[in-house]
Amino acid sequence: MAGRIQAMHQDIAHTHLQHAYVVLAGDKESIRAAHWRRVSPRVRKMIMWMADLDAKKSEATLQSLTALERGKMHCEARRLIKELEIVLRCAQGGEVVSQFPAPGHESDGIAAKQ
Repeated sequence: MAGRIQAMHQDIAHTHLQHAYVVLAGDKESIRAAHWRRVSPRVRKMIMWMADLDAKKSEATLQSLTALERGKMHCEARRLIKELEIVLRCAQGGEVVSQFPAPGHESDGIAAKQ
């Protein structure tokens, strides 16, 4: 009898886990869709263009894109991220140009000898 009760509890726990997985799978897709909506239209169009997809699809919902289209977007986004990391490294440094002319000695009362 105790074995049956334990098996029943395990079945119930397993059912709860299956339900949680279904709920979470649906939530993952809705979370992805919410992230997609937050991306600026300009960036969405750029990624579509880079993935050789129709730029008009950037205005569509994420769920309307096929797995192949999403895969192309994913690959291009990864490639772009790698290239942008290089751009970030290259953009550091450089000469700082002063907005102001070099100070002369006239302001401190020392006249330059000529």
